[in-house]
Amino acid sequence: MPVTAYSKEARRELDLEQWLAQNRYQSNDDPELMGVPSKLRAKATYDIECSCCGAQGATLVRGARSKGTGKAIAQGHFRFRTADGANPHNPLCDFFDEQRVRGSEYLTNFASDKSALTKAIRDLVCRGITGGLFSQTDMRAMRQWFLHEKTAHAIPLDVTAELLQWCVDMYAARSVVGADSLPFIPEHGLLPQFNWDAAAKLEWARRNEQLFVVVERWVYFQRKSIERPLRLIAQHAGQVVLDPSSLRGKYEATWKLSVFAASYLFEAGMRSPAIVRQHPSIWGAAGHALLALSALLLFVCDWDLQRASGLYCRLKTMPPLPEGLDGNLIGLNPFHDYPAWQVINSARHIAAKRMDERPVSIQIAEVKSEIQEQYQEWARRR
Repeated sequence: MPVTAYSKEARRELDLEQWLAQNRYQSNDDPELMGVPSKLRAKATYDIECSCCGAQGATLVRGARSKGTGKAIAQGHFRFRTADGANPHNPLCDFFDEQRVRGSEYLTNFASDKSALTKAIRDLVCRGITGGLFSQTDMRAMRQWFLHEKTAHAIPLDVTAELLQWCVDMYAARSVVGADSLPFIPEHGLLPQFNWDAAAKLEWARRNEQLFVVVERWVYFQRKSIERPLRLIAQHAGQVVLDPSSLRGKYEATWKLSVFAASYLFEAGMRSPAIVRQHPSIWGAAGHALLALSALLLFVCDWDLQRASGLYCRLKTMPPLPEGLDGNLIGLNPFHDYPAWQVINSARHIAAKRMDERPVSIQIAEVKSEIQEQYQEWARRR
């Protein structure tokens, strides 16, 4: 469900309560929305648009409260339908399935997040909007640009959970280090404590080097790193999704600008969040706000990294503003799941290159038997 949507009249994103207040209707006096005039409901159908794909036909959906406690359990929101009840969203729109709540996975709420990092970025957003460096219209345009990219570079999601686990096992085979990392030769078998299992894994990895070279930069197949990809596969099974390789250059520019911005985000002597000292590939949800701002700066600079870094410097050196509402916007981080889609895309490349789909453990067991036979044959001829 879209918690916020774009008002053409206000030229900004508003939630349902804000939009009603903008139109001089206080929802606090009518939480059930029973008294909303028909003219105002009609206005919503053409004034309110989906912030992602521009769909129209908004209807007003009241919030919900617990019967037992009276506490709010669901926020009022907009729902989009055509006159005949059909779904007007683009199939690749993040809000196509309005029953699925799109929260912090996709959107960065600069108003409600109280972390030091997001507060600092909210201040920059306020400065940028007030100073005319960018606007909420620009952020909406970035969302629509991202949707266009998804549409133009869509591919079927044909990666399975089983394939991701196969890739984890593949990567584990090459994790052998230390004394057992030398290529196998029969003489190694003379050692009483020779690690045949490690030697077999390493030999299997060497024979399948073509699988490792297609893995994208910063992609690691480990149990933790496939958790989010597994959820995406379950969520988008049978659908078309964005080919992340089409945005590789823009993603790298975004994290480079984010690293630069993070280094100067806090004043000398201030305690800064841990992500300032980490690589963006491991930021996770903590880095959404910074990546969202960096993507916006790049977007308004036509993805020119040098210009965007200069814009950040102008933004950072503008005088701080009193606490205001300009930063109270929800912004799309177009690269919110990019690392996870990279993992999925690399698994797709591996599937295209592998010659044997059997479990890695079975293949390694065969290699172990083979190298043991090599040793035994060598020993018989000594």
